[in-house]
Amino acid sequence: MVTKKSGQRTAPLRTRSVNKPTPEPKPVALTVKVTQEVYVRLCTFGATQRRTNQDILQEALLQYLDRAKG
Repeated sequence: MVTKKSGQRTAPLRTRSVNKPTPEPKPVALTVKVTQEVYVRLCTFGATQRRTNQDILQEALLQYLDRAKG
């Protein structure tokens, strides 16, 4: 690379390799059909706890699988 001021060549800038964290696996979509009553309860609970349906259902499913040794 040539600088404008001196006209001399300079070494090209090299970027340091940065250890990038390993990306988490991409989530898989899952559809669950529930009654309207269960849906309303889930939405109401989520609103009072300020949590998404996704977060509530994922935590509940993991707890169930842990208990069932699944």
